[in-house]
Amino acid sequence: MTPRMKNSLASKRNSIGIAGLGYCLPSLSKPLEDLEEEGRLSSPAGLLRSYGFEHCLIQQDLEAASELLFRSAEQAISLSQRPADEISRVFLYSGIAAAPPPQEGGSLHLFKYPVAELQHRLNLTKANAIGLSQQGCSGLLSAIDLAATLLASTADGPGESVLCAALDCLPRWAEREILYNVISDAAGALVVSRNCRRNRIVHFHQHVQSFYWNTPLHELELMASYFPIAQRVIAAALEGAGLELNDLRWIVPHNVSLRSWEILAKLLEFPMDKIWTQNIARVGHTVSCDHMINLVDMEREGALHEGDYLLLFTFGFGARWSAMVIQH
Repeated sequence: MTPRMKNSLASKRNSIGIAGLGYCLPSLSKPLEDLEEEGRLSSPAGLLRSYGFEHCLIQQDLEAASELLFRSAEQAISLSQRPADEISRVFLYSGIAAAPPPQEGGSLHLFKYPVAELQHRLNLTKANAIGLSQQGCSGLLSAIDLAATLLASTADGPGESVLCAALDCLPRWAEREILYNVISDAAGALVVSRNCRRNRIVHFHQHVQSFYWNTPLHELELMASYFPIAQRVIAAALEGAGLELNDLRWIVPHNVSLRSWEILAKLLEFPMDKIWTQNIARVGHTVSCDHMINLVDMEREGALHEGDYLLLFTFGFGARWSAMVIQH
């Protein structure tokens, strides 16, 4: 690629942002003590409560989870104020590798695709829809980066957008605690568009340690490496964006334990009151949807102002540390 082509690509990318967001949560909310009584926690409820968690949101009817996804996508498209026929791609991400349960009558039931169902229900007849997976909690940020790169590399047209959606629901039998974090079910969606004045995507940085691909085998190493690599990834993302830590209005977190954010804040020398942690107690960690939920709620509560720089950070099993800088 020539320098002229690179400059052109960078110029196009500077105008790409997140035009609309939406999310939908299950109606069933269980306190930690109920989960402990059911044997669905590895740690005492009191310990997890001291880490900032209070509730877990559970989608009881997994067959109906697609309704959460559809409603989230409808919200995002409506708030984006982009015509549906401008959506050229649909990326549906799932961070949980869940195989369908065995059924009688052959293997045809294995070939049902939620991304095609979402496309059909939204009537996005012109879009190319594809499912993405296998980046743990980091996949939604990667999907946003993929959408932005795609829009920057394609020819200018009358308008083009990409719908990025995520749905993660644990199986009925699953525990609700993973590495001292309470896991809730959720769906979310956002629209990445050209010529977007809000939530402009400034820079994305991801660090991969593929040696840790087998999470159960490397649990202790992952926990030991989480903080130092997180610190380096956040610094690299800011450097790529041409910013300093004190330029950030907020760090928008993944909703892992409040205690872990207190540790990381000290390492970064960044004030805790500029890390938006309100949803850790209310929602918990939703694998892929935390950033969408937090950004929507921050907007509703008046925490965001035009021009604010935000850093979205997450870690995903796999193992990937990811940070994205956006400007509201």
